[in-house]
Amino acid sequence: MIIGRMKWRITLLRPVKTPDGMGGSKTTYQPVGKVWAEFRNPNVKEIPAVGTVVGDLVRLMSIRRRTDIKRGWRAQNEGRTYDVLHTYDIDRETTVIVCREVVY
Repeated sequence: MIIGRMKWRITLLRPVKTPDGMGGSKTTYQPVGKVWAEFRNPNVKEIPAVGTVVGDLVRLMSIRRRTDIKRGWRAQNEGRTYDVLHTYDIDRETTVIVCREVVY
């Protein structure tokens, strides 16, 4: 991990189920904290969908080691939102988050 490459400030969001008032629940996201991250090269694919082409962007983010991040969390950076697909630790100091950009 090279600290100088961690130049992006991301917000980590944990999913929280809240009642929707009709007997069900909806998922909202609660901020857990802000961390510095290094964005690695993105993997971009074009996927054909009903009469159009949709882009799929998967990113790797390296942060200082954390053990609480799980699939289903989200990360935000500069107005973009990413779903956490999974995480792994490459050493005792670094956690890599594999994310897919959420398109609204």
